[in-house]
Amino acid sequence: MNVKRLLAAFVFAGVVWGSDQRAQFDRLKAEARSAAQALDWEKAEARYQNLLQLARSAQVGASEIYADVVSPLAEIYKKSNAGDKLEALYQQRVDRSLEGLDRGLAEADLGFFYQGSDFASADRFIGEQLVEKAVKSFEHCAASKEEGHQCRKRLADTAGIQGAMFFQKLDYTRAEPLFRRVITMPEGSVQDEVMLVSLHALRGILIVRKDYDEARLLELRAAAFEATHPDALARLKGEGARGRKTN
Repeated sequence: MNVKRLLAAFVFAGVVWGSDQRAQFDRLKAEARSAAQALDWEKAEARYQNLLQLARSAQVGASEIYADVVSPLAEIYKKSNAGDKLEALYQQRVDRSLEGLDRGLAEADLGFFYQGSDFASADRFIGEQLVEKAVKSFEHCAASKEEGHQCRKRLADTAGIQGAMFFQKLDYTRAEPLFRRVITMPEGSVQDEVMLVSLHALRGILIVRKDYDEARLLELRAAAFEATHPDALARLKGEGARGRKTN
């Protein structure tokens, strides 16, 4: 066998092996979803953990891993009150993440987890630092051709969520620049709910500061946004109603 044929054989073998891994990934993903729908948390968790191990060899992208594996597994841990497992999942993601979108998503998840939990103030501070790192990770990959759009979108979402967390703590000084960052980004790069919350929250901060002129402009902009994005407002109201039922 000459060199060209040998190389071709290796390439072909790699393609076949990769396709087999992808087929196994898709099969496990279907099984995990079925188990989760049947409320079989133990089986679903095992399948999602297998998917995390298989994802890299199956050449699954960061967005798909996050949406189809990490997020549903995290939801299972939340529903089953498995806080330790949830923290371990997020920490594992940070430890194993690659630069770019993958790392930013992992850092944001762990950061928000620490900030939103009843941990010591030192842990909440670590959470804030992780979110800052996530923002830098998204900024770094925002110009890339492969992940640029997703990184810009996650950058806006992360800024908006962090701003909302500061807003709830009445820390308006740190919340304001984050909301301003969101509302100055192109609407297509921001989730509708994040944009709407940012507009209303920033307007509230301005009213507290008695900056009524800019607050009025934001009120008009928010009303126009609601008129063109009615589903976003409905989803926010739905989330609020669910939150009141669980409290």
